[in-house]
Amino acid sequence: MLNINTNLSSLVLQSNLKLSANGLNVAIERMTSGFRINHAKDNAANYAINTNLSTKISAYQVAEDNAIMGLDMVQTANSSLSQVSDILTRLRSLEMYVQNGTYGKGSLSAIKKEASALTAEISRILNNTEYGDKLFTTPARETQSGFVNEVVHRDTSAMTTLESVDETVKLTSGTYSISSAKELAKLATMTNNALVGTGVEFVLGADIDLSEYSNGEGWVSIGSNLVLSARFRAKFDGNGYVVSNLYMNSFNKKECLGLFGFCGGGCEIKNLGIEDVDITLNSTTGALAGYVENVTISNCYVKRGKINSCGNAGGLFGHLAGYNNTSLVTDCYSDVSVTSTQYAGGISGHMGNTIIRNCSSYSIIKSLTKEWGAGGITGGCYISKNTMSRASQIENCQVFNVNEELRGVIVAALVPQEGFDLLPLTINNCSYDSCYKGCTVGGELYGAVVLNNITTFAGQVLESPSFQVGINGNESSKIGYSMDLLLDGVELFGFLGEKQIGVESIDYYLKKIALKQTELGALENRLMSALEQIKVSYDNLVSTQSTIRDADIAEESSAYIRSQILQQASATLLAAANQSPSIALQLL
Repeated sequence: MLNINTNLSSLVLQSNLKLSANGLNVAIERMTSGFRINHAKDNAANYAINTNLSTKISAYQVAEDNAIMGLDMVQTANSSLSQVSDILTRLRSLEMYVQNGTYGKGSLSAIKKEASALTAEISRILNNTEYGDKLFTTPARETQSGFVNEVVHRDTSAMTTLESVDETVKLTSGTYSISSAKELAKLATMTNNALVGTGVEFVLGADIDLSEYSNGEGWVSIGSNLVLSARFRAKFDGNGYVVSNLYMNSFNKKECLGLFGFCGGGCEIKNLGIEDVDITLNSTTGALAGYVENVTISNCYVKRGKINSCGNAGGLFGHLAGYNNTSLVTDCYSDVSVTSTQYAGGISGHMGNTIIRNCSSYSIIKSLTKEWGAGGITGGCYISKNTMSRASQIENCQVFNVNEELRGVIVAALVPQEGFDLLPLTINNCSYDSCYKGCTVGGELYGAVVLNNITTFAGQVLESPSFQVGINGNESSKIGYSMDLLLDGVELFGFLGEKQIGVESIDYYLKKIALKQTELGALENRLMSALEQIKVSYDNLVSTQSTIRDADIAEESSAYIRSQILQQASATLLAAANQSPSIALQLL
C-alpha cells in the first residue's frame, strides 16, 4: 500500500540505524577503555563483583607497601644494633685489659677515654636511629605527679636567709630559708665543714634549678664527708618545692652520695621533690640521699632521669639503715631508671632495720649481675638480731611497671649477717602491677620473712604497635612487633680504667642486644613471608578481575566492523526509503 502519512520502511530503518549506532558506540567504548564492563548496565552482577575485587586489589597494594616499609624499618634497626654490638664487644675487650692488672695509670687513662667515647656513641646511635620517628623506645609505664600529700607552702619571708649567714660560723639552732642554688650549695659547704648542728631547720622558699652544677663532677652532696660530725643531722623542709637538674658524674668521689650524702642523728627531710636527675657514681647512690641512718623521711619524690651505680643504687636512697632507732620512710615514690651492678631498688638500693610505709615505685629497676638483687622497693634487706637492731617492715607499698628483670617484686634478697639470729622482715598489705611477668614477691629470701596480704592488680594493657600486612582490620592481618629497648646504665662503662665494671655486666647488654636482633630477624622473616603471600593473593585477584572486566579486543573489533557496516547500510537504505512517499506525486 502506497501512502503518504506513514513511511513504515523509514521507521524500521531508523530503529535499526539506532541499534547499529549504539552497538558501534559500545564497541568504541570497550576498545578505547579496554574494559568489557564500563557501567552497571553492562553486567550488573559482574559489575558488583568487579567493584569488590578492585577494593581488595587496592588493599593488597597498600599491604605490600606496608610490608616493604616494615622490612626497611627492621633492617634499619638491625644495622644500628649491629653497630652497638660491635661497640660493646670492644668495651668487653677493654674491660679484660683493665682486669689484667698490668697497665699503668697512663694506659688506664687512655682506656677510660676510649670507653667514654664508645659509651657516648652507643647513646648517640640509639637516640638518633630513626625511621619516620625515633625508632628505639622505652616501655610505656605508669607515672605519678606531684606530692603524695598536698603541701601548703610555709611563709619564709620572716625567716633568716641562709645567704645572710657567715658560712664560717657553726649553726646550732634557728630556722633558715633557702631560695637559690647558691644558698643550697652554701648549706652543702657548711655541712661538710661540720658547721650545721642538730637543732637547725632549713626551709625551701622556691623551686631550685641546679643546672649551673651540670659540668665536671657536678653537684657536691650535702653531708658528703665521712666524719660523723659532718653528716647532715638537721631538719630540712622542702615546703612543697622542687629541686631540678641534679647532675653528678664521677667515680673519684667517695660513695654514699645524692642531693644529700650522709644523713643521720635524727635527721628529718620532708615535702621535697627532685626532678630530672642524671647521676652516675661509684656506690651507694640515690637521688635524695646516699646513706641515711636513724632518720625520718616523708612526702618526698624523685621523677624523670637515671641513676647509675656500681653498687646499692635506689631511686631515693642508696642505703637505708636504722640501728639505735629504726629509720622511717613514708609517703614517698620514685619514677626514674635505676641501674646497678649490685643491689638496685625503686625506693632504696639496700635497707636494714627500717620501716618503709605508704611508698610506691614507678621506676625501671635493673641489676647488671645475676648474683645481686633488683627489687621494686629495695634490692636487698640486711637484718641481724643484736642490741642495736630492729625488725624491718615494708607496709602498704605499691610497685608498678614490674618487669622480667626483677629478681623480686618487693624485695630482691634478704641477706643475713653471719653470727646473729635473724629478726623477721615483715611485708604487709603490698601490691604490684601484674602486667609484666616473671617475678615473685621475694627473689631469694633467706631467714624469717612474714608475708601478709600481698596482692596484684591488673595494670594497663600495653598496646604493641603492628604492621598492617593484610586487607582486613582483624588480628590475622597484623604482625605485632616491639621496638622497646632499654639500655640505661651503659654510662657506667665510660669509667673503665677507673673501676673494674665486670665482663658479666657488658655480657648482660650483649645478650640483650642479641635477643633484640633475634626478635627483629624473626620479624623480618615474617614480613618477607607476608610479602610473598600478598603477591600471590594480588596476582590471583588481578587475574580474576581481568577475566570478568577486560574486553577481548579481537571480539570487540569484529563487533565494531559489523556495527559500522550495518550503520552504513541502514543510512543508505534510509535515504531510499525516505523517497517512497514522493512516488505518490506521479499518480497525480
